[in-house]
Amino acid sequence: MSVRIERWADIQELVSMSIGTNKGTWPNDPNFGSELWLLKKDGKVDGQTAGTVERMIRESLQWLIADKLAAEINCTAERNGKHRIDYQVTITRPGGSTVIIEEVWSVI
Repeated sequence: MSVRIERWADIQELVSMSIGTNKGTWPNDPNFGSELWLLKKDGKVDGQTAGTVERMIRESLQWLIADKLAAEINCTAERNGKHRIDYQVTITRPGGSTVIIEEVWSVI
């Protein structure tokens, strides 16, 4: 997948698209997207869900590194209540600048 971004702010859109798209549904690339939909299908948040969310988000964003739009991607996630995971994604650009994206994933 080759994407040309004109502004660094576009990286936030690419991250949101990658995380929010169900893997296997993007017409041009069946590997694009995340598998978070599998967790929603399961319908529960338990002690291991935050770690699974972190892994799935990192996996969905690896293409940014492969396409040299990011040098490093870090993700942390924390359970916040019965149905919610708060997560933070830190994207480091090849030149060293960073952007932090904080979002909430919910099973509901």
